[in-house]
Amino acid sequence: MAGSLFDRLTDSEAGARMDEDESIRLHLLRMLTIRQGAVQSLPDYGLPDLNDLTLSRAELIQQGCAAIKECIEKYEPRLRSVTVEHASEEELPFTMGLRIHATKIAPDGSQSPWQWALSISGAKVHRH
Repeated sequence: MAGSLFDRLTDSEAGARMDEDESIRLHLLRMLTIRQGAVQSLPDYGLPDLNDLTLSRAELIQQGCAAIKECIEKYEPRLRSVTVEHASEEELPFTMGLRIHATKIAPDGSQSPWQWALSISGAKVHRH
């Protein structure tokens, strides 16, 4: 697969093709590192600020997973039936580990399972 139009336009290597899974991961990486309100034409693109000191860790995790799921479902059309679950990062207490599971829809309409494990620490997303 050629990847998204943005990926193809910004790829420095003429004619280079990006794997579709990698294109999806790069789009999600961009999306998950942008705070809502940063894109003027799409005010709900990205994640809301979850730095609410009144929330417990469990509430923060629940709201974070729900916000990520909602954003993916709205802005990544290649993924359907998205679930986002917390994956404990016990060795890194200020990091939220996540697993994203979805059904990938190929350009020809075929469907296949898709998943990605990542962790969020502050404003940084680490790919696994």
